[in-house]
Amino acid sequence: MKSRLETNVGENKNGSGIALEVLDSLLSDSGQKKISAEQALVILDALAGADDPSMVARFPAVLAICARKGIELNNQDLFSRYWESSPKRQNLEKLLLISAWLLKLENIEAPKNIDKITDSFKRKYTDLFSGEICRLSNGIQISTKDMHQTLQAYASNYNTMTSRKTETLQPESAKLHTYLNRLFSPKQKELVFKKLNQESFTKTEREYYSRVVRKKLEAIADDEVRRIAETLTT
Repeated sequence: MKSRLETNVGENKNGSGIALEVLDSLLSDSGQKKISAEQALVILDALAGADDPSMVARFPAVLAICARKGIELNNQDLFSRYWESSPKRQNLEKLLLISAWLLKLENIEAPKNIDKITDSFKRKYTDLFSGEICRLSNGIQISTKDMHQTLQAYASNYNTMTSRKTETLQPESAKLHTYLNRLFSPKQKELVFKKLNQESFTKTEREYYSRVVRKKLEAIADDEVRRIAETLTT
């Protein structure tokens, strides 16, 4: 059975159907599932062309997932397929601008180079924030309030899931500290617990976490690595 997003935008030759199938599960799972940079780009592109406002409203949440997964976006990947005057490109630009603003408003981590991307076309849409509706080139009108509420719902769900995971770690905290000491430096371990406890990072900490600590954690969480570890330690 096709998802609503697949029904709205269809499947293309680049395998977007496969990428779009993960959207609903990504959002309901608070971004814990794996997603590749290519899948993220296809999803963002598809949302910018969808004809269902409730689906397009998920755009900021997908950017939040990209940030949590350390996925970097750039102008080349986002816009290289479109002329500057392309309606689809204009949709992407508008949604990126609004999403960047909402992420800052909610103090939610955004892809680290989002400001650099949006700076290149901010002046094109000086009236974008003057109303409560974002009008896209395909005739769709998106309520900024709906985008905001969808992002808040995602963030609330993510925080709830993270709190539950943190609670399950408490009974084995001594053991956890021992293992983390073997894998991480004191500073890296500190960032792990700051992230678990939803504490804010400084800009330097955020960049270091994304560049180093997150990659270590992803390697530890990889199924193949875990299978090898279990085989070699039994």
